[in-house]
Amino acid sequence: MWRMYNQERDEDLKVKQSFFRKIVNNSYNFGFGSPRTDVCSTCISLQERLKNEKSPIKRNELMIEKRIHRLKYKAFYNIIKEENKDILTITFDCQKNQPLPKLPDQSAYFSRQFNFYHFAIVQGNSKTKLTKENVHSYYWTELNHAKGSNQIISAVYHFLQGTVIESHVKVLRVVCDGCSGQNKNTGMVSMLGKWLYSEAPRNVKKIEIIFPVVGHSFIPPDRVFAKIERTLKTKEVVVTPSEYTEVLQENGTCINLATIPVYDWKAAYDPVIKPTSSWHFPFMRSKRFFLTRTKTENILVQGEETYRNEINKKKIITKKNKKITMIIPQMLSPNTILPNEAKVKDVCDLLQKHFGGEWRDLPQLKYYVDIENKTYIPSHGIDNMNNDLCEHGFQDVTAHI
Repeated sequence: MWRMYNQERDEDLKVKQSFFRKIVNNSYNFGFGSPRTDVCSTCISLQERLKNEKSPIKRNELMIEKRIHRLKYKAFYNIIKEENKDILTITFDCQKNQPLPKLPDQSAYFSRQFNFYHFAIVQGNSKTKLTKENVHSYYWTELNHAKGSNQIISAVYHFLQGTVIESHVKVLRVVCDGCSGQNKNTGMVSMLGKWLYSEAPRNVKKIEIIFPVVGHSFIPPDRVFAKIERTLKTKEVVVTPSEYTEVLQENGTCINLATIPVYDWKAAYDPVIKPTSSWHFPFMRSKRFFLTRTKTENILVQGEETYRNEINKKKIITKKNKKITMIIPQMLSPNTILPNEAKVKDVCDLLQKHFGGEWRDLPQLKYYVDIENKTYIPSHGIDNMNNDLCEHGFQDVTAHI
């Protein structure tokens, strides 16, 4: 605006940028910004009700409710900003599914496509600078594994096994959204409890799991996703998983989920852990869980519905005569999911519309030719995984493929 103003003025009327800024800021009510997205439903609802409410009493009640809601999410943000050398904070989340292939054709809007999944784990609080060293990206496609709690829990378990925790750390703080199908479930609590008792360094005394207020789950992985999506917007065509992987590698350390052990946690904890309806606190309403060790191969779990208090009792969540060490999950074999035939046909039709009838002869599209022929088994990294698994007494994974 300053440049445009000076271009249209005579030499004696041109002004400095600082003077122009002062006049615009003090004399004009200009606002700049983009339309908001993913805004909290509770915040919007209270704001609209306040606009339309005429009764002073009800307006006062709505203002109190809005203030309480605001205090809750500010308390959450204060926790994830906390800097304490005794606490190691990790945050994780899933990015929205990316289409394979990604094409600009209008017909792609009406066509089924394969999904590329990305799950990010960030080490550090919300003030920590994002680097390739503290951002860990786990990726896979729907032909490698499903996208469920077993995959998410196994990725977190793999990260914890490979993380060096310094001797001064006493608390592991885990922050994630409250999605029950992936994060907030018995499997995640069970895995963290088993890791705490059996594998965590003895200086780690407690695990704290924190879930945000619904609508205010803005955590460090969201910053990673924003950087990735900004890059993906510049790519009109993406036809292979490796093209997505190259973008992930610009922002973090990448791990292919098909090359690490993925376990069936649900089948393993069902005989050992009580159903959440029998736990000593309301599972879904709780915003924080605390896990601590016992001397009897078990863990104590405490649930809190607020971010500031620790008043509820700690009790074990295992069934009678069961211990947390009895959770021994079996490995799920990768690359065994057969693609849906109708989806394969849609993808092939889409590729034909974009690349022409000879698309199968193009080398960059061999990935889809293999899928069409039902021969797709990514071999990259399987030999390495076999060596690692055999060293720990697991069966050769290729025996299951």
